[in-house]
Amino acid sequence: MKVVFAATLAASTILATAAFAAPPACAGRYEYVRTDAIKPGKMDLFLKAVHDHQAWYAAHGMPDHIRLGRVVDPQTGAISQTTAVTAHTDDQSGGAAPHKADDAAWNAYVQEYKDSSTVTNAALICFTAAP
Repeated sequence: MKVVFAATLAASTILATAAFAAPPACAGRYEYVRTDAIKPGKMDLFLKAVHDHQAWYAAHGMPDHIRLGRVVDPQTGAISQTTAVTAHTDDQSGGAAPHKADDAAWNAYVQEYKDSSTVTNAALICFTAAP
């Protein structure tokens, strides 16, 4: 099965440090997962970036999913305002998601990510069923 590599897209658009040129076959599905340090007072902008990121794919007819994980502080039980995790699941259809688009909506969400956060960890993960 030919896989769209959302990792390359995410790496190039949101300044992740690793790019994946040719990942091995995955018996499940690939997801590009990243952890972001949210800049002080910028969680609302980060949430808007995630929303706008998903909206860009929907507007271009791509079924990719951008999911947000809000980190819970283990000491207080509060939802962190300084750390978030996102996962980008590609459509697995073999279509070609762009590595970079040059339209206003794309540029806007990329800038929102840059203005609101710094990527602290990024990984391409092959999710499969437990053995």
